[in-house]
Amino acid sequence: MATLKWLNHNLEKVLASMLLSAIVLLIFGNVFMRYVMNASLSWGEELTLWLFVWFVWLAVSYAFHSREHVRITIIRDGLPERARLYLDVVIDLLVLAFLVTLTIECIKLIMLPFVASQNSVVLGLPIPILYASAPVGAALSSFRVVQHLTKTMRTISANKA
Repeated sequence: MATLKWLNHNLEKVLASMLLSAIVLLIFGNVFMRYVMNASLSWGEELTLWLFVWFVWLAVSYAFHSREHVRITIIRDGLPERARLYLDVVIDLLVLAFLVTLTIECIKLIMLPFVASQNSVVLGLPIPILYASAPVGAALSSFRVVQHLTKTMRTISANKA
């Protein structure tokens, strides 16, 4: 149970930190190789791009987890507390619908034969690994939205009593 609790609080943060560290090391290594050793890493840029794409999707999920996404709240801030909670539920349901649709459509895209058969130019890695970042990130984001939706619904229920 403690492991699940730790994963709930830290999964995206740890994975994104590891990816960002790898990106920085790769870029530093490539700059060093290019300007000091006069021979750049041919695969460094492509791997950096792949890691960055995965980093972005994990960061999106982390932002949902910590409720740090940019929002326009001028209308919400003017509402009474109860109305705010109901508006949050509506917004979370709309965002959840979008994320679930995104996950499904991305999985369909990855399964298309012309995508599934492609490999990256330099590394030769299967392109579906890169494309999988979107449905994984959207699915993790969906999970985080459901967590907040559940919390909001509990708050609404507690306020009724």
